[in-house]
Amino acid sequence: MAGGLGDRSTIELMVLALTVTICGLLFLIGGTVAVIEIVDPAVDTSAAVSALTDLLSMILGALLGLLAGRSERATELHRQPTTGRDDGL
Repeated sequence: MAGGLGDRSTIELMVLALTVTICGLLFLIGGTVAVIEIVDPAVDTSAAVSALTDLLSMILGALLGLLAGRSERATELHRQPTTGRDDGL
């Protein structure tokens, strides 16, 4: 399966699953806060906004960790010596 999920490692799949779950929660909480603010602007939504900020930082941390891991793996693969004849080309 070229370019699909089949060629990803288990860790990458877990990070992606966690990120998708957190994104869903982010949209759910954000939509709820927006509706509350529209219906009753006097309600204190600072705790919900704080939760949104925490979720956003968790998503960014997970995605940046995934990106760092993938780039490290690509660097390791690039540094491995190639097998075969070296013709100097």
